[in-house]
Amino acid sequence: MTINRRLAKLLQQVAVKKELIVAVANSNVKETLEMWFTNIKRVGISNYLVVALDDNVEDFCKSKEVPVYRRDPDEGIDSIGKTGGNHAVSALKFRILREFLQLGYSVLLSDIDIMFFQNPFDHLYRDSDIESMSDGHNNMTAYGFNDVFDEPSMGWARYAHTMRIWVYNSGFFFIRPTVPSIELLDRVARRLSREPKSWDQAVFNEELFFPSHPGYEGLHASKRTMDIYLFMNSKVLFKTVRKDAQLRKLKPVIVHLNYHPDKEARMKAVIEFYVNGKQNALERFPDGSE
Repeated sequence: MTINRRLAKLLQQVAVKKELIVAVANSNVKETLEMWFTNIKRVGISNYLVVALDDNVEDFCKSKEVPVYRRDPDEGIDSIGKTGGNHAVSALKFRILREFLQLGYSVLLSDIDIMFFQNPFDHLYRDSDIESMSDGHNNMTAYGFNDVFDEPSMGWARYAHTMRIWVYNSGFFFIRPTVPSIELLDRVARRLSREPKSWDQAVFNEELFFPSHPGYEGLHASKRTMDIYLFMNSKVLFKTVRKDAQLRKLKPVIVHLNYHPDKEARMKAVIEFYVNGKQNALERFPDGSE
């Protein structure tokens, strides 16, 4: 294994207890990126890093005194990184993160449509290979439930029990430098290179959850679902939390605007609500997207 000495030196400066937040970004998302790191700074988090996929983002981060890492050119992915949309960039992160894990660092991978309100490192368990936020919107969907399938033609055996869970969000997860974690990144990266039309989040979950079966060796990775009210997706916030007097009082660690395309407007409103205490800041938005 060749050591990336430039990255190793940077991580020694940025990481705290060999842990850090990492975001991957290109010039398409500069305004959202600025909201992302401005909130991180406000909370007082120092161990974060932007992986810049083009020179523009690198220069922008340096001008704002934001820790930034510009990868060495990689012909296979460099053009995607510079010009690609959200899904294309999202797929790259699995290849990029491998270098961090190889150097022995734990990474809290963060999309940039995420607002931070507490230091997430104070709320991790560190007992699993992967800790991930959920796309589930209540205890049942996020943490798993027994769903009964009914097939009346089977008579006495008409009811079959199935185990269901809503997917992990591949835009916010904590990954530790273990063999199963590196294997997960490799599996997802390999599949996405072979299946360019696949969605990285679907592949991420399939590799995490599908068991071994004939012709397939499952991944032996341990996993933990994050608390949905601390690591909150935007469906939880807009469908449930904002309408509940008790839940409104909770201060989340993060809010991820993953369910809504009007991200920047909602991100600003979320800041107004949780940082500036404006109680009606969230009211003008519908539950879902229009």
